[in-house]
Amino acid sequence: MVIRALIAHNSGITRDVIRTHLECGGCQVVAETGTVAQTIDVFRTTRPDVITLDVWLRGAQGVDALSLFRTIRRESPATSIVIVSGSQSPDDQRIYRREGALECVAEPFDSFGLKRVWRRLSDVYP
Repeated sequence: MVIRALIAHNSGITRDVIRTHLECGGCQVVAETGTVAQTIDVFRTTRPDVITLDVWLRGAQGVDALSLFRTIRRESPATSIVIVSGSQSPDDQRIYRREGALECVAEPFDSFGLKRVWRRLSDVYP
């Protein structure tokens, strides 16, 4: 099975890094987005297996990354969401984990965090 992934992050450079890691692990990146509005539209049309979601993703009209996360979980509970952020507080991590995030990874990426994500993905998508 090929794991289809959507990368949602503010930074194009970080999207490139995430894409490289996902593709090296055998994932097919179906799209990349840089805003909440783009992400929800692309999510609804591509229905990826996995989404990497930046907690600081740019929102509009009061919709932030947490609201987007909740929308995705409600519309597609089977979609795995990996939270990615350069400034993630332990409280943020608890909130996302409690609400169903597969994993939370801090930037800059290290091999430990990425290996943890791959272990979790291999549990979900053997």
